[in-house]
Amino acid sequence: MAYNRSLIVVFMIMVSMVAAPAFPADELFDTATASKHIERGISFLKVKDFDAAIKEFDESATIAPEAEAYYYLGYAYYMKSRKMDGESRRMSLDNFEKAYEIDPNFTPTRYQQSEPAPPHTAAPSPAVVPAAPQPAENQPPTPEQPKP
Repeated sequence: MAYNRSLIVVFMIMVSMVAAPAFPADELFDTATASKHIERGISFLKVKDFDAAIKEFDESATIAPEAEAYYYLGYAYYMKSRKMDGESRRMSLDNFEKAYEIDPNFTPTRYQQSEPAPPHTAAPSPAVVPAAPQPAENQPPTPEQPKP
């Protein structure tokens, strides 16, 4: 009798676990807020306010540490480092590395660079094969050369 009660209790617990209403899983990170910070950061990039962009991307990375936030943070530091700021250059590299550690296949899609690539002005030069040096017969030997 006690065995039957135990079996019924275990069965009821198992049934209640299966029939329990499924609640939506809470997000681990607030991705909506992080996305808003990325959008604001991109708008600051467009007007070349790199310090404000860095602040927004850093906030996004703090809220949801995803590759996108670190990539754009690295890009903002890179743009800032173009003014010969060594610390920004280092921060740029650190954030790019972190982005690709998180997602090695990450490709930015939200922001297209507004600056065109510098024009390529140099014409491609034909392949030049250096000529083999010819020994000079009328010159005196140098200390490295043996006398003939």
